[in-house]
Amino acid sequence: MLQAQPGGPVDRDLRELGALPTTYGEGLIARVEALAPQGVDAVFDAAGQGALPDSITLRGGTTDRIITIADPTAADHGVTFSSSGTPTPEALAELARRATIGELRITVAETYPLTEAAQAQTRSATGHTRGKLILLP
Repeated sequence: MLQAQPGGPVDRDLRELGALPTTYGEGLIARVEALAPQGVDAVFDAAGQGALPDSITLRGGTTDRIITIADPTAADHGVTFSSSGTPTPEALAELARRATIGELRITVAETYPLTEAAQAQTRSATGHTRGKLILLP
């Protein structure tokens, strides 16, 4: 399940990757069942929008093959929570290299001058950005 504003840039990017994006919230199960009538093989939750109970239902009542990197209530549902920790300098350098040759695409939602860092943090806390928020010097 991937959340993206219909017709927006993230929606287009996800479709290019072969994903069928949908929105979280009420009616999620019906929307996913319409997109995947054959069922859901696995769930990767990267938004933490409280969709774990629906994810379990979509997986036929099992927590097998469900993982979240964003929902702190994962343990309450018997779902695996994964965090990769701090990336190494080597990993960051490799990502930078790949970005410079066009292998990575990063969607920028908004930019803020450093003096507006508090506003950027407030925006980030809503959980509804469609891309990265960038602070500029």
